[in-house]
Amino acid sequence: MKKSLLIFTLVLISSSLRADISNNISQYISNLIPGEGDTEVSIDLRENNKPDYSILAVRELNSTDLGNTFTQLSLFNTEKNNDERIGVNLGLGKRFLSDDKFSFRGINAFLDYEDSGNARTSIGLEMRNSVLDFAFNHYFGLDDADGEKVLDGYDLNLASQIPYIHWADLFINSYAWDGRSRSDVKGTKIGSELTLSPTIELEFAYDDKDRTGLNDEYYINLIFRYPPKDGPTAADGISSVMWRENKDMTNQLLTKVKRQNKIMVEFNGLATISRTD
Repeated sequence: MKKSLLIFTLVLISSSLRADISNNISQYISNLIPGEGDTEVSIDLRENNKPDYSILAVRELNSTDLGNTFTQLSLFNTEKNNDERIGVNLGLGKRFLSDDKFSFRGINAFLDYEDSGNARTSIGLEMRNSVLDFAFNHYFGLDDADGEKVLDGYDLNLASQIPYIHWADLFINSYAWDGRSRSDVKGTKIGSELTLSPTIELEFAYDDKDRTGLNDEYYINLIFRYPPKDGPTAADGISSVMWRENKDMTNQLLTKVKRQNKIMVEFNGLATISRTD
């Protein structure tokens, strides 16, 4: 509860920042990793866990009128079984615009690694337009740290704009992890993504797990991004039009791939597994 109050305080402070100050902060973040594309720094707060921090960058490798090829890199901290560790993801993706450019589809592959020695890879598919966002990722363990077992699994994410609120999306994420020494883990996340300003976003959700020993929990993720996002923000309020208009998705080709960046593991000799975030 204290962490939830803290994050809402941060949101209120961030929302009160002048646009130029927020833009300068976000631009500084982007300059940490040079190149064209989106850059995000996020603070992830969950019940009964320390905050996680991450920086993520999408950078273009090649582009044509029909789509692009890009790389995505993220660096973050996370806690597993009271052990603080650093993780990194490196991905390569390709996106294809539709003929009218009102939607795109994409394919991607990632390599995930933790300084504990855990390693994993994934392949993913995605489709997106101005209202709907679909993503599917399948994960495969490559290497285990001492006393741990990396789990295979998948997640499926579907998001839609909330009617009449063009700056808010509602999403549902279904996931499953294949147990190696214990039963499988399945769950569903239901939440919302809010664009508070062109450079500040807020994600909050409820994570409903079906596994004994893993508590259901709420989480909040505050995101600072650069360059500023085009489109409606919370300042626009409620629209008289139900859905966003179809738009050219070319400027969305360098937005992040939605996936589970943290590796899911079992611990040998313990009746516990890592967090499913």
